[in-house]
Amino acid sequence: MKNLIYLFILTLGIISCSSDNETEINNTDLVGEWNWISTDGGIAAQIHETPETTGKTIRLNLMGNYEYSVTENGTEISSGIYELNMKKSIYSGEMERFIQFPENQQYVGIVINGIIKIYENNKFDISDNNYDGIGSGFEKIE
Repeated sequence: MKNLIYLFILTLGIISCSSDNETEINNTDLVGEWNWISTDGGIAAQIHETPETTGKTIRLNLMGNYEYSVTENGTEISSGIYELNMKKSIYSGEMERFIQFPENQQYVGIVINGIIKIYENNKFDISDNNYDGIGSGFEKIE
């Protein structure tokens, strides 16, 4: 009887264990190199920046293992680990994927923390999920 109880407890322990991979949010549609194409928004919708207006060519490389790198005019300016979480979107009212880069990473001209919207498998936007906020658009490099 004692062995049966131990077996039951062991089985329950194994079943209740979960892998961190089960809680990771799918990123397969984000994996690749992306060119920044624009940043728009602001309180009075006064922000309209593009590579042409800023003189910056910004590339965002998102890897399948949740690593990233950002280059500006061909020079790497940041790299590390990004996270995907689910947050309630102010735009749809639904839970949507939210990409988040390390707190100490701030990029002038592009939004890197926010709700992700995929368009046509080769474009996506990151919107900061704030009323009168800003968003940046990216296009996949083929």
